[in-house]
Amino acid sequence: MFNVDLDWKGPGIKVLMGESGVGKSTLLKSLGGVWKPQSGKLIFGEERLWLRGRFNQNPKLLARMGFCFQNNALFNSMTCLENLCFPHRQRFAEVAEGKRLNLAMEWLEKVGLGHTRDLLPHELSGGMQKRLSLARTLILQPDYLFFDDPTAGLDPITSRQIAKLLISLLDNHPALSVIVTNDQDRAKEWSHEIYELENGGLHLKSSEANS
Repeated sequence: MFNVDLDWKGPGIKVLMGESGVGKSTLLKSLGGVWKPQSGKLIFGEERLWLRGRFNQNPKLLARMGFCFQNNALFNSMTCLENLCFPHRQRFAEVAEGKRLNLAMEWLEKVGLGHTRDLLPHELSGGMQKRLSLARTLILQPDYLFFDDPTAGLDPITSRQIAKLLISLLDNHPALSVIVTNDQDRAKEWSHEIYELENGGLHLKSSEANS
């Protein structure tokens, strides 16, 4: 059970930290519309995320959100190019397929994966899978972005590379972004607004960004 009262205004990056098991990912998934909170309200701008009903989300608001899962959640039966095209097709069905393919290739290039268009996710390294996951989230150009520990499980060098790439991508895409991490160094790179979840509450920590 969380006792959280937030009034965040974007664009900007907010970082969530806390001990393992304290509920950072649970809070992030609640903010990002993956899980419905048992109580309270989630309002973005003037839009309420949860409408009346047991599992009734605001579709217009949900379409403005992007969620990057810790395990990447890639489609293993689809190529890298298809992994980017699929969610874009679901969100923007009116876009011509040729334009969509070109956009997907642009995003593969942005994250350094232009050469992987026809490869399957299991043929990529962990760092490459993470890059693909970032591209799949950002190709939708959402107003609200949620990242669940984007450098988890990566070696230190790859972790720094992914952190730097994420900063670059977000610098070019103004949005309200929320990042969960256990890595103090990465947190300081991403934002000076670092919040710690403990004892069911969220507290702003004093820090300085290195980026």
